[in-house]
Amino acid sequence: MWPCACPCRLAETDAKLEERQLQVEQGHLQIQQEIGQLRELIETSSEAWNGAVTAVPCKPCKPCKQKGRRGILYGQAARGTMPTLHIICERDVGLFSLIQQVIANIPWAFQERRVPVAYFRERTCYWTPKEYRDRDTVWEYYFEPIVPEHPASSVSPQIRGVISLHYPSPFEVGYFAHEHAFVSNHFGDHPDLSGKTLFIPYLLDDPDEDLRRQASTIIDKFVRPRGYVQEKVERFYRDQMKGRRVIGVHVRGTDAVSAQEIRWHRQGSLRLPRYREEIERLLQGEREAMIFAATDAQSSVDYLKDAFESRVIAYDSIRHQGGEAAGKGPTGWIMPDYIAGDRDRAARNGEEAVIEYLLLARCDHLVHNGSSLARTVLLKVPEMPHTNTHGGHPGGESDSR
Repeated sequence: MWPCACPCRLAETDAKLEERQLQVEQGHLQIQQEIGQLRELIETSSEAWNGAVTAVPCKPCKPCKQKGRRGILYGQAARGTMPTLHIICERDVGLFSLIQQVIANIPWAFQERRVPVAYFRERTCYWTPKEYRDRDTVWEYYFEPIVPEHPASSVSPQIRGVISLHYPSPFEVGYFAHEHAFVSNHFGDHPDLSGKTLFIPYLLDDPDEDLRRQASTIIDKFVRPRGYVQEKVERFYRDQMKGRRVIGVHVRGTDAVSAQEIRWHRQGSLRLPRYREEIERLLQGEREAMIFAATDAQSSVDYLKDAFESRVIAYDSIRHQGGEAAGKGPTGWIMPDYIAGDRDRAARNGEEAVIEYLLLARCDHLVHNGSSLARTVLLKVPEMPHTNTHGGHPGGESDSR
C-alpha cells in the first residue's frame, strides 16, 4: 500500500527530515571543525606548481590493453596548470628500502597521471636538520629529483603542514592532502596496489628476471645520482677496478643479525664461511680477479681480508666497529646502532652506501645475503649473475631481500 501523500503527512515528514539533519550536523561538528582547519592549511595559489611534464611512453600491460588505455605513463600538462603531485614520504627504515619504495611507487604515480616527488625528512635517521650537500630532503642528498621540474621544494608549505599533522600510515595506501597532492609512504605491496606498483620482494626471495628488467628501466630514467656522487664513483673505479675482473661482495650485518632482530627472514642470514666458499669457487682460474667488499661492519671486511689478503678492496666508509649492533630510528624501528643516534653521521653513511651500490653495479658477479642494497643492485643491472648466501641458488639464479 502506498503511504498517504496528503499535505499534513508531507509536512510531518519534512519536519522529521529537518530534525535528523540537525542531529547529523551536531554529531559531525568536530569533524567540520577539523576540515576547516585543514582548508586553512591547504589554501595555496595556482602558482604553487608550474611548468610542463614530459610524457613517457610505456608498453601497455594486459589490463590497460583490455580497457583501451594509451601506452603513456603520464601526459603533457599545459603550462600554467597545476599537475597533481604523488608525494612519497619516508619510513623509519634503511636507505635502500626507501629507494626501493620510490622505484615501486613511480609506475603507480604515472598510471594515476601524477608527478612523483620523493619527500624524505625527519622520520628517517638519514635526515639532518643541518641539510646535507645543500639539500634538505634525503632523496636529494644523493639523487636528482625524480622529475627535474618538480623537486621536493615544489611541495608547498601548506601541504607540508598537512603532512606533518596527518602523516600517512605505512600500512595504508595514502590520501589526498589537496586536490593536487596525493601523499603516501607505503612500500608498494598493499593488495589494493596490485598491478599499479612494482612488487619488490623483501623476505627471502630475490627479484626475478622480469621484475629486474622492469625496474632497471625505471632506475635508468628516474634514479639518477647527483654529480658529486658520480665523480667519487668514477674516481674509485678508475683507480681500483678498471680493466680487472671484480667480484662484488655485499655483507649485511649489524642490526639485521642482532638479538633484537626477531623477524624470521633475518635469522641465520650472515654466514661468512658461506661467502668464503662461494668466492673461492668464483676465483678458480681467475688469478688476477679482485674482490670489492661492501658492508656495514668492519669485522666483515677484516674477515675477507684475512681470507683473500690483497685481493680485497673496499671504499672508505663509516662502519660498525664494535659494541651494540642494533639501535632505534626516529620512530622506534630497529636500525644499525652506529648511525641511529647521529643524524649527520647517518647522512654521510647514506652517501657512502650509494657509492658502494654504484660500484657493486659495475662488478662482474655479486655475492650477497638478504639486503635491500644488494637487491637494488640486481634491479639496476638485470643481467648481473649473483649468488645469495642465505636461502638462494648459486650463479645468478637466486631467490632473496
